[in-house]
Amino acid sequence: MEHRCSRRVSLNINTLIYKHGVPVAMGRIKNGSSHGLYLETDYQDVRELQKLELEVLLGDRVKGNRRCCVAALVVRKSMTGVGLEMEMLEEHGAKPLREFIEQRQRDPHRMNRDLLANTAARAAQLAPDETSPVRRPVRHS
Repeated sequence: MEHRCSRRVSLNINTLIYKHGVPVAMGRIKNGSSHGLYLETDYQDVRELQKLELEVLLGDRVKGNRRCCVAALVVRKSMTGVGLEMEMLEEHGAKPLREFIEQRQRDPHRMNRDLLANTAARAAQLAPDETSPVRRPVRHS
């Protein structure tokens, strides 16, 4: 039975996978804790105990550094992805991701609220204001 150091939270974060400093594939972090991640990817050229580097694209999820680089060790491999353990010595690079995950552990619904607020703000920007003429599609007979 597997024991975890901390609770996992659902994530949905795009990631670039590097081997020996070269980008080799893309993936999506589906869940994680402050110590480990599950990375969904179709990239299969990995083995257990292999070190990978990840460029995590946090985007609008955090303020400040929207990308971070994380060193991780493959601890499990499946047909749909890999289980990774983040290296503790890589604290500086992984700090934005760890902080994001820890915040999600404290408030698991924040991402949904932020997404709804962001979507509403974008919709308001796209909506025509009352002074502009409303355009209706022209129907051709």
